[in-house]
Amino acid sequence: MSIIEFSDDQALSVVKATSRISSRGQIVIPMEIRKKLGIGEGDHLTFIAEKNGEVKVEVVKRQRITELFGILKTHKSFKPVDEIRKEAYEKMAQKELKDGEEG
Repeated sequence: MSIIEFSDDQALSVVKATSRISSRGQIVIPMEIRKKLGIGEGDHLTFIAEKNGEVKVEVVKRQRITELFGILKTHKSFKPVDEIRKEAYEKMAQKELKDGEEG
């Protein structure tokens, strides 16, 4: 792998590195590029081949469910899981009692 040096102005926005394609068509994304894009294991890349031969790569970041918490606004407060579970058990018990009386 080779790394191209850039001026100080370019270094802030441009990183260029070279990688070789394996016999299986695999490449290693150079560490400098991974750091620049903030990508890691589990992230996906989309390759877009332009008519002029240029290839663009888009990063599709994986998201943890905890990162999504709070993106939907609601005016209701969330009940604790234990409280929801207790209510569900009470409803199931009431249904069982009702079904027992009818049968």
